[in-house]
Amino acid sequence: MSISSARFYLPRVFLYLGLVCGISSAMISDTAYSQTNSRVYLRITAPKGTYFKREINWYKQAPDIYLDSERCYVGRSQEFLVSSIRPPTGMQPIRENDFNSKFFGNIEYPSAYWEVTFQTPITCGGQENADTGPWYIYRRHVERVRR
Repeated sequence: MSISSARFYLPRVFLYLGLVCGISSAMISDTAYSQTNSRVYLRITAPKGTYFKREINWYKQAPDIYLDSERCYVGRSQEFLVSSIRPPTGMQPIRENDFNSKFFGNIEYPSAYWEVTFQTPITCGGQENADTGPWYIYRRHVERVRR
């Protein structure tokens, strides 16, 4: 092999090596956080506010949850500092089968919710709940704000 033919193969090797590394890093990516002290807040955007729900009954509509410890009403434009936010895992869609319920036939999909843990215990209607979560929050009722 002569030196002149090695010049043609070397750029190709680097090109293919770069492609392999780029594709594998995209496939095996892990979220990297910046070194800044940005925080994530949830802001309530629903016109009439929304309910945060507990894990036990995340799929139930708020009027069907009677215990205040199982639901938390929050008004529009309120913001909450978030410790973690992720889509629920390991849950199946649930259909309302109670004929007496006005929600009969509705299907609740876990992907329509976020599982959220807050930095500090949240206050609901003047009553402070004992812990920070996890709470299940309907995605369309909130927006993430980074500061």
